[in-house]
Amino acid sequence: MIQSRSATTIAAVAAIVTLGACGDGGSTTASTTSTGSSSSSSASSSAAAAGTISITDSQNRTVNLATNPETVIALDWSAVRTLNDLGIEVDGVAQSPGGLPDDLSATSKAKVVGTVFEPDYEAIEAMDPDLVIVGSRSGTPEVVAELEKVAPVVLDMSVRAEDPAQTFELTSQRVAQFGEIFGKSTEAKALMDGIGTQIEQVRTKAAASGTTAMVVQVSDGTVGAYGPGSRFGAVWADFGFHPTSAPLKDEGGHGDEVTQEFFLQYDPGAIFVLDRAKAIGEKQTPALQVLDNGLVNATTAAKDKKIVEIDGFSWYLASSAPSSWQQMVDDVSKAL
Repeated sequence: MIQSRSATTIAAVAAIVTLGACGDGGSTTASTTSTGSSSSSSASSSAAAAGTISITDSQNRTVNLATNPETVIALDWSAVRTLNDLGIEVDGVAQSPGGLPDDLSATSKAKVVGTVFEPDYEAIEAMDPDLVIVGSRSGTPEVVAELEKVAPVVLDMSVRAEDPAQTFELTSQRVAQFGEIFGKSTEAKALMDGIGTQIEQVRTKAAASGTTAMVVQVSDGTVGAYGPGSRFGAVWADFGFHPTSAPLKDEGGHGDEVTQEFFLQYDPGAIFVLDRAKAIGEKQTPALQVLDNGLVNATTAAKDKKIVEIDGFSWYLASSAPSSWQQMVDDVSKAL
């Protein structure tokens, strides 16, 4: 596997270190332990130096593996982007559902080995990988069991938080684990500390503003709205926006289907819009065009020019990577 640090990544890390960041991510400890010893950070460092560490993944499996594995396959886009943020290029990836962001241009060199839902096990076995990483849509016990037949080490690095308020902390833990595996612990901490500081700044500003926010997903002309306990809970839990009084369910992947009258009834101060078709590479009526009507345009959000299209790759496909959280910060900041 090729390890390379892009100029952008180096500059980003250097800028974060210069800021002396010490936000939420700095309080998180990676779930790594040294093989056959205690779980203290010093023991973990000693094990990493010796070339072997132990990782507890999201399926609560304790997996022993060598540090700096050479041939790496990642079937989860959060994992791919996190490794890219740390200057690590992967050798195999799942098929991209849509266009990739510019920061993942190097991924075009990687071999495509199936999709996140259906890995190509024969192609993976032929690559003789040292490590296969799954997560999110590919992170199921069934997929892990099949991959263990063709690869010596399989890790599920999903971020699955029962409470949206835990998501950033769990993301920081995963990033720290990747840092331990690839000898990038300093870079991993710098990235998440810097983003944590920015999140705190946004949260303070949003909370003080009193701005109510609504998150909607547009797919095939249908609009689904999400509440604070949903997959987009970071808008409220991390970024400090206030919820509207809309009675929305916390569960459900596509939100509660709503009408255009819904927007005017609950009148959000900001509307964050995810265009699902764009995120997965389908051609449909653009989300903002679907919402461009008299009722939505009569909301406070529209009058204050706070209807913001959020980045689908970062919020929907790869929500647990440092660059994705940075994009989230940038997106919600447009409504402040």
